[in-house]
Amino acid sequence: MPRLERYIMTQFVTGIIPALLLLLALFSFMALAEELEDVGKGSFKLADALMVVFLTSPKRIVELLPVTTLLGGLIGLGAMANHREIVAIRTIGVSKLRIARTVAVLAVFLGVFITALQFFVVPGFEHEAALLRSKASQSTEVMAGESQAIWTRNDKHFIRANSSNTERALSDIEIYTTDERGRLSQLIQAASALYIEQENWLLLDVLESEFRDGLVTETKRQNMRWSALLSTEQAAALILPLEALAPNDLLKTITNMRQNNLDTHQYEVVLWQQVSLLPSLLAMALMSLPLLLGSVRTVSASQRALTGGLIGIGFYLLQQLSGHLAGILGMNPSLLILTPPFVLLIIAIAAIRHRKL
Repeated sequence: MPRLERYIMTQFVTGIIPALLLLLALFSFMALAEELEDVGKGSFKLADALMVVFLTSPKRIVELLPVTTLLGGLIGLGAMANHREIVAIRTIGVSKLRIARTVAVLAVFLGVFITALQFFVVPGFEHEAALLRSKASQSTEVMAGESQAIWTRNDKHFIRANSSNTERALSDIEIYTTDERGRLSQLIQAASALYIEQENWLLLDVLESEFRDGLVTETKRQNMRWSALLSTEQAAALILPLEALAPNDLLKTITNMRQNNLDTHQYEVVLWQQVSLLPSLLAMALMSLPLLLGSVRTVSASQRALTGGLIGIGFYLLQQLSGHLAGILGMNPSLLILTPPFVLLIIAIAAIRHRKL
């Protein structure tokens, strides 16, 4: 890679890092304030609250990186503009297209970084954070033995699950139901259980055994709905929220739910929101260039940062709104969610082409 491209990328990253750290510290402090409300409940302590904030930081980084990319470009490349380095670069014949191409390559690297966090870091960290949060609920009765099996009790049902996975599912389910005298009246065995929403589950490959008058009646079912497999608190401790799932796990979950004729719209919205981060990064990175070109003498660094912050916040709110509208109105989530970043990308490219030094 030529030295000039490396220098531009270095300056860009130098601007991103302080902006990201500042926003991350702000949002982490707000998250800590929420976690402190649960300190003292159950066995949840201050150290647990701090650890939860730390474990949820990768997810915040993923969400904040598009906005901080715009701010970082305005800060890093803005320093070059203030020292007339961009003017000098243009004077020696370096085109705006070459500068934009360098910024786009950096955005691709940042996209790879975000993807790695989504696949390999966020799910595991969010799961550990959920387990820590479960300490605040004294009603949560989940026990894991050496075999990692999960035992819990809801009313007259004793429930055993072999393990939970990142696809919002439990495997090897056994549900023991007792009568008024405490005797076993029903046994339900299922190969797996998909978490639908709230306390609703779908049991798959079910064998139901009824014990009455010394007789055992067995019934096989392809699937069965169950509304009390785990409580809300227990599910929060064992099942990752949709936003924390890796894209490949979301795809697997969507496939499983479609095979069982379940509504997958909410899952698709989250999946396309994750996918939209990549074009958003590219659009935000390129958008910093037209805000710099030709504005060195007329616009101060603080004004550029303010403008970039307003654009970034507005775009973030628009993305969140498009996701909610896709869920509420039942519209095509890919079209509705991907439209804002691609529109912004087109605007950024057009502005770069028509902007003068």
